[in-house]
Formats: sequence, C-alpha cells, structure tokens
Amino acid sequence: MDPLDAPTPSWEIGRHLVRWERPDLVFLTLRGPTSAAEAMRIRAIYAEIGERVGPYHVVFDASELVFIEAGSRAAWTRADKPYPFRSVLVFGANFSTRAVIMTVYRAGRLVAPSLFEFHFEFVSTEVEARARIDEFRSRAG
Repeated sequence: MDPLDAPTPSWEIGRHLVRWERPDLVFLTLRGPTSAAEAMRIRAIYAEIGERVGPYHVVFDASELVFIEAGSRAAWTRADKPYPFRSVLVFGANFSTRAVIMTVYRAGRLVAPSLFEFHFEFVSTEVEARARIDEFRSRAG
C-alpha cells in the first residue's frame, strides 16, 4: 500500500517522524541527532508528496532536535530541485538549534535561491504554527 493512501500517512526515519495531514500539511518531528542519510530520506519523502499533491506547508517540531550533522546540513542545502513548500514554520527550537536551522536555510537561499522560494518562520508553539498556516490558506483563497 502506498503510504500516502493510508488514513494518516506517516514515515519513521530512525527516531524522526514525517506525517502527512490532508489537505496540504506535513508535520515533521526530528528527535536527537540527524544524519545525512536521514536528511536525504526525508527530502525524498518531501519530493514524493510534492509530486503527488503539489505545494504544501510544513510544521516542524524541533523541540527534541539535538544536532544536525555536517553531512545532514549539506544534504538540506544542496537541493537539486525546488522544495515543494508553501511555508515552513518551526517551533520548539532553542537558541542554538534556531541558529543552526537558520544557517542551513540561509545557505540554501544563497547557493540556490530559486529552490528555496517558500515562507520560513520560527514560532513559539504548534498552535501558533497552525494558526499562521490558516492565515496563509485564507489569503490564498
């Protein structure tokens, strides 16, 4: 069975979780350190979802993220095609995690700006992230 056809499609990659929420949202939880192989698998899932449903929003729970390995940082920034995101909203990140995530995002924007054309924002809570996505949806019509 295709994971996207499941009632609540989700993928476990090591300790990390990617969950598709209809109609247009991916919920990402990264727990512990993140390897390059895990980042590549998550990117492949993102691409597969984008190919099937078009652009979508991402809510990223970074509250349990411990470390993003150098290879993982490179995997996120060296995209070969545009990320299929409308927006990425990150919550739960402490100061150092925010700094690393922002560095990865900015590096991607510098290296390949056309591949990172989505709204990116840190918010305080999951509730706030979902409220912002509701705002984006209402503006889109």
